[in-house]
Amino acid sequence: MISLGSCQKDYSEDIADLQAQITANQNAITALNSAIASGKLIKTVATTSTGYTITFSDNTTISLNHGTNGTNGTPGATGPAGATGFTPIIGIDADGYWTVVTTQGGTPARILVGGQPVYAKFTTDQFGANAQGFITINGVATSVYVPIIAYNDVTKKLQITIKNTDGTFTTYNVAVDEDTFLKSDLVSVVSPIGTTKIKFNYGYVPAATDGFAAINPTTATLAGVNTALGFAGVAYDQLLRAEGKLPLIINPAQAILTGYTFDVIKRDGTKYALQPEAGVLPESGFSGAFHQFAAAPSNGLYTLTIKAATKTIANTARLAANYPAAVAGYPVFVNGTGESFELAVRATKSGREVISGYQYAVQVNQDVNTAYTWDPAKVVAVNPAVDPLPAAYPWKAYVAIGASKDLLDFYLNTGTGVMLKSTDFYKTAVSIEATPGNSDVEGFVTIAPENTTTRSRTTVSTSNTAVTVTNLNDRVIPFKLQTFDWRGQYFETKGISVVFYSALNNTLTANPQFNYVLRTDDATTPAVDERQVTVLLAEPSNATAFFSQLDAVGKTELWRTQATNVEVQLTYKTPAVAIPGVTYEYLDANNNVIVDAGDVGVAGKPIFTTAAEIQKIRKIRFTFDETTALPNSLAGMPANYNAVLKFTDRRAYATATTTYSMPFTIANPNISATLNQLIEKKPNLFDGDLLTVYGTYPVPGVYAGATAQTDATNAYYDLWNAYKYLYDPALAPAAQLVPLTNWQFVKSGTTPTGAPANPLLAGIPVLNPFNTDRFQVLPATMYTNIPYDITLKYYYFGNVANFVNLETIKVQAKSEVREGRVLANAAAKPAGWALPTTLEVVNGDLVRELPLSYYFKAEDYLGFNLKAFGRDAANAIAAAVDTRIDIANVSAPGIASVKVLNTSANAHLVAVTAGHAGAAAGVIATAAIPANPLDFTIKATNAVATIQTDVVVPLTVEITDIFGKKLTGTINVTVKKP
Repeated sequence: MISLGSCQKDYSEDIADLQAQITANQNAITALNSAIASGKLIKTVATTSTGYTITFSDNTTISLNHGTNGTNGTPGATGPAGATGFTPIIGIDADGYWTVVTTQGGTPARILVGGQPVYAKFTTDQFGANAQGFITINGVATSVYVPIIAYNDVTKKLQITIKNTDGTFTTYNVAVDEDTFLKSDLVSVVSPIGTTKIKFNYGYVPAATDGFAAINPTTATLAGVNTALGFAGVAYDQLLRAEGKLPLIINPAQAILTGYTFDVIKRDGTKYALQPEAGVLPESGFSGAFHQFAAAPSNGLYTLTIKAATKTIANTARLAANYPAAVAGYPVFVNGTGESFELAVRATKSGREVISGYQYAVQVNQDVNTAYTWDPAKVVAVNPAVDPLPAAYPWKAYVAIGASKDLLDFYLNTGTGVMLKSTDFYKTAVSIEATPGNSDVEGFVTIAPENTTTRSRTTVSTSNTAVTVTNLNDRVIPFKLQTFDWRGQYFETKGISVVFYSALNNTLTANPQFNYVLRTDDATTPAVDERQVTVLLAEPSNATAFFSQLDAVGKTELWRTQATNVEVQLTYKTPAVAIPGVTYEYLDANNNVIVDAGDVGVAGKPIFTTAAEIQKIRKIRFTFDETTALPNSLAGMPANYNAVLKFTDRRAYATATTTYSMPFTIANPNISATLNQLIEKKPNLFDGDLLTVYGTYPVPGVYAGATAQTDATNAYYDLWNAYKYLYDPALAPAAQLVPLTNWQFVKSGTTPTGAPANPLLAGIPVLNPFNTDRFQVLPATMYTNIPYDITLKYYYFGNVANFVNLETIKVQAKSEVREGRVLANAAAKPAGWALPTTLEVVNGDLVRELPLSYYFKAEDYLGFNLKAFGRDAANAIAAAVDTRIDIANVSAPGIASVKVLNTSANAHLVAVTAGHAGAAAGVIATAAIPANPLDFTIKATNAVATIQTDVVVPLTVEITDIFGKKLTGTINVTVKKP
């Protein structure tokens, strides 16, 4: 209910606003009613900032909005007392319809929308389902179907029946929880291979009744036994270990095993003697070895650890094998006892059992005593004359200062023949045997704390500081070794003496990188080779200098006396590739080159072995050969090179190595201005990047070195001729902008269809035999479907491996003849010329014979007269046509290369014959006209008695060059009406 107080204010606006809200809500209720009538169901009702949003089952929505607060009016004059105001009262009647009271003391009236009352809530009479299973509202069926759900007690499944849109029904059978498997449920346990065998080892301390010697054979007394048991922290008859690792495959690999109990059973279902500890589940993964893996994305391997709680259980399992070794088909272990076959792994949870196949075999082995001795390959005999050590330690071993070493590495397990390991024992430890001569240096040696897993404390270490090196170098310290094996046997008499020596094994910081720019040696400074860089190994101001770092750890003198095979490794990549163009030499303090008679290297890469010469080394000088060295900027090269100073130790026992890196880079000089000059082109030769070439013009001397083409096989174009500065024939080689060995044209890109793979030849062979700048103009290289891509390369210092591509141009070859033209001959006619100035004949005139050469000529693409009609540029008779026009047509041998074809519809009006017989003086001109066998005679015919008008007869000129390419043109002959 909303209560409004009365005051001296005009409420007409507020009432109007309230009425508008009621109207809006009535509309919303109408829409809601309509939705209900149409069978829609309300899915959600969401509160919004303005009211509510109702979403129906068909995802349509309607909104019910709150009104907004009006602004406060300004206080008005006090008016007469108004009538008491009334707030409408909204309610719900007994039938569930919305009602409203609009006047004081009025009767509630139902709110109508579209003339119909509006339900405030549904009753069971209004909301239900019909016999067909559809939900009804007010008895009107909707399209919402109620599924039929039943439980089948026989199949133990839920049956859910749903009506389809076509009126048919579909039933789904859904398993209840107890029969439903999830991806994390355990499905199966599998043996990894056909028969999976494991070894179960167990060991224990002898009983008191076994005698003192069983525990401490060296000191077989009660005191000796107490020492042994006290060292191991164990008691008589104590079980030391009893476990085995059994591999299995869990399916799925992601199964959750919580709640399962795992055990090992025999084929009769009874438990095997050895079992996992209570509550212990298999661990993911298996570190053992077997030959067959499961074929799956994840191998699903797990490890089940089985144990024996007591020595009695372990002994029982060893002595009570399920099957004797004699049973056929069962391979046996070496000793053939204590092996049980046909075992399985069972996983149980809430009465559900998952059992593997009976494919496991367990061999139970009682541990034996671990016998060991010093490894003769790693120790040397103590010399009493120089090694005043305890007599109990006849062997010594070498350990580098700064290294960490497990002293068990110097022993052999005589039972297995392999290096002794801490796992061969229940407990091991070493300790320093205090000797008067070592009291000052024993503090430099640290024995690592006991490993809590292996109960081993046998690793010794030292620091690599200068003070340690100075005091501990070549000092011998005896160590007592105590061992207690898995059968409870103790030894402390097989100690070892350790010689701590200063090793050349330090990790050295690299020398600062130097950067070298390739250059040539300046002949004007003979005392200095500009191609060399010297690295100082002794440089007080450089803390990373080689000897500075050795000094810091007190090893400079050690290096000078013990280093051998001293070399600088100049390689990169894996596998190693030699850095090209770089050599080195060793210098002494006075910059003298050191020569070692014992050098085992090669020229430019010495390897010193003589101590006296090695002691002189103070510097390394590198020389860079600009003609073979490669900059790091080239593709495939590393970002920087690394020269590594390497050496070995003369002492046979000192096997560690030290390296000192000297990184450097190689770069090409910056000659961008010169390179830009090289690609400057002569004007008007290129169309963008396209260069069209025609071959060698037949007049010798057109450019230096050019030879005239004589046939279709020896025409060419030297590509340098299209550039300004690549090559100047007038200059000597030394005067060229760059040496001729520094650049080259190379065919690149896609080869045109049907064309030679490479059209380039050596162009200046005397000066630069490998410079393939000459483009062959051949029938196969002319008019290709695409131009050739030709790349101009620049080789730094003439090194073909050190290059930059200056540019790539496109080159197409064409024929000078084909690209020429047939045009009027404008040269002066003979004196007293008595014939028409244009080529014309009179129909029926069989006397006048006109020489074609006086009217027309053919030129190549540059405008040179081809003498195709036997007349040169001065109208003089030519003995032969241009050499680029073959006398015998190469495309059709025996056919003339110059033809005048008369094939038009009016061909019958003109006669064309090869050659011209000439004319006596006064016939054609004042003077006699000589005969011209290369000319063509044009005259009229009398094929038609009369013509009605002048007729133009076109003739086709066809000129075939030596490449078989044709120049065609049209000339017109006018046939005059008499």
